[in-house]
Amino acid sequence: MKILHIVGGSSTNGAFKGAAILHKGLLKHNIKSKILSDTRISKNFKNDNNIISIKSNFKNIIFNKFFILIEKILKFIYLHSPRDSFTIGLFGFDITNFKAFKEADIIHIHWLSQGFINLKSLSKINKPVIWTMRDMWAFCGGPHYTMDFQKYENTKISRFLEKIKKKYYKKNFKFVAVSDWLKTKAEKSFVLKDHKVIKINNNIDFNNFTQIHKEEAKKILKINTKKNIILYGAQNPQSARKGWNYFVDSLKKLKKEKYFLLIFGNFWSEKKLNEVGIEYKSLGFINDNKKLNAIYASADIFVASSIQDAWPKTFAEAMACGTPVVCFENTSISEIVDHKINGYVVKNIDSQELSVGIEWLIEELKINKSLKASAILKASNYDTQKIALEYIRLYKRVIDTKFK
Repeated sequence: MKILHIVGGSSTNGAFKGAAILHKGLLKHNIKSKILSDTRISKNFKNDNNIISIKSNFKNIIFNKFFILIEKILKFIYLHSPRDSFTIGLFGFDITNFKAFKEADIIHIHWLSQGFINLKSLSKINKPVIWTMRDMWAFCGGPHYTMDFQKYENTKISRFLEKIKKKYYKKNFKFVAVSDWLKTKAEKSFVLKDHKVIKINNNIDFNNFTQIHKEEAKKILKINTKKNIILYGAQNPQSARKGWNYFVDSLKKLKKEKYFLLIFGNFWSEKKLNEVGIEYKSLGFINDNKKLNAIYASADIFVASSIQDAWPKTFAEAMACGTPVVCFENTSISEIVDHKINGYVVKNIDSQELSVGIEWLIEELKINKSLKASAILKASNYDTQKIALEYIRLYKRVIDTKFK
């Protein structure tokens, strides 16, 4: 059984990391797995010969830049800024022309970035296709998350792309949502309402995240504080769909002298935090698992205030380090976090209630040591070795049933 994973975008983004973790888990289960990507492979994956970049070929680099340019021009014409999280997907390579495609038994799509694989070529695939949806793009017009592009959902370009997708997704496509939240959204969509969507949770490499004594972790990060440490982080932590405004407002309601904020990700403005008056340290974007481990371990709690997210790995990685999580109810994160057992689930999307959750969890940690142990135990359920087995069962099923 030969699996080819298709994943676009930077090797530092969540989709690539999720696909790479699964790929690694499959290899450990003796499944022949390869990744085809449009990124230059980072040093973290340099030693894996099963990861293939189309950019190893100069001609492909030129074509890739051309495809991206066309898409950017169209987005400039039809869309207002910001445009980064909107992908058209009509301009790119024909997937069936690649040698790795021809050798594979199953095509496993994770993420298609602009200028990589064009949608039309997907309709030519005569093999089983598994599509793990790591955001909403597979069933939306062009946004990866509708909250980022609400005003474009009813535009002509979005409606056109939805119809294209519905036309190109054949019966050999099996769609996987990484959370119940995403599964529900997909099943209600125009594009996928006639397809069966199954759920397999996202995965983390549990072995990369271990318990480190809090004081030791603080030394590694050069943090000198006796205050309670609140951790907040994401690739783009100040995005509206990450609940940034609710989080900042919740900080205003806390006693600033009691708390220290640690934040990581592409943090682009310090203005709001400076207005809050809380002591904080911004670590920037982190692409080092050892440092990330220390960051999670240094914190008392992790706040995951996302409103619209498929299943971000950060909160589960924090739990793997023994750091309990505060989140909002009716989100993908609240499917994992157990209220007052390994974290705190805030009932309403409200900054006052979020601050209450932060304070409760901080105080409860002083008397209830089981919170940390429960967080670690829960996170272990999403280790790549366990999730890989679920995918192996799915692969066998689609081959045995011949797409039925």
